Amino acid sequence: MASNVLDFVLFRDAFGTPAMRAVFDDHELIRKYVIVEIALAKAQARCGVIPEAAAQEIAQRCNADTLDFDLLRHETEIVGYPILLLVHQISKQAGESGGFVHWGATTQDIMDTAVVLQIRDAFELIEQEIKTLRGTLAGLAQRYRTTPMAGRTHLQQALPVTFGYKAAIWLDMFDSHQDRLEQARPRILVGEFAGAAGTLASLGDKGLGIQKALMEDLGLGVPVSTWHVARDGFAEAVNLLALMTGSLGKIAYDVMLMASNEFGELYEPFVKGRGVSSTMPQKRNPISSELMLACAKGVRQQAGLMLDAMVQDLERATGPWHAE
Repeated sequence: MASNVLDFVLFRDAFGTPAMRAVFDDHELIRKYVIVEIALAKAQARCGVIPEAAAQEIAQRCNADTLDFDLLRHETEIVGYPILLLVHQISKQAGESGGFVHWGATTQDIMDTAVVLQIRDAFELIEQEIKTLRGTLAGLAQRYRTTPMAGRTHLQQALPVTFGYKAAIWLDMFDSHQDRLEQARPRILVGEFAGAAGTLASLGDKGLGIQKALMEDLGLGVPVSTWHVARDGFAEAVNLLALMTGSLGKIAYDVMLMASNEFGELYEPFVKGRGVSSTMPQKRNPISSELMLACAKGVRQQAGLMLDAMVQDLERATGPWHAE
């Protein structure tokens, strides 16, 4: 049973895609928790903190697919965090090496790094979408570069423009978003491993070496400092998405206005049955643009929440982290 539009069988593909849902699926997140725990054991073995044989056994035997998810869910509701309960289960999977699982780490290290891995996967999907969109918009700009239409300011006819000119403005926004995405990756795709209070104290002089080895194994950037309560990376990720969807909302709004009967300048691509009315057969509603605009509004609200969640207390947040 679904209570959220992103999971509801009738609407989920209107507000998301199967590929993106797979990235943020709860089982996929737990699988990434296990990936981080295994990578941590390997890094610690490389640095001589735990036995190499223990790291190999952890890597071979720890498996997210065979976890008891019902038990994990039930215990997480009690504890409030999933990692302690996850460590209990994968430690049993690791057998005699189970005592070396999660060595020197804290819950937030594992959860933050797993989310970074999700964001990396999501950025790859988004980059492909932007590439496709830029190609489409470039084609429109070229094809209609001399097709005249009324330019409008304050919703009143001003001077002539061309539709290609309008499409070129849309294209320029997504050229910029492609640049922003590339520039943001080194800042956002940074792992977290800092220990209980962010000082790596339990690992002595091995802490920073393990941190570097862990990030190399995961293909993530090495943090300059602990970011348990420095959440600008995650906030930037969501606000970057808000910029992108804001631009999509602008395109959608333009299309809806130009597709109105009074303008009649363009229509969304024809798909049989799409945007039809249950009572008025003459209608062809711009439903794709309406959904784009709705999504842009929704993402903007989440962006504000992420900015609010940046204000965190001392060395470990009491609530803003949960709000993320």
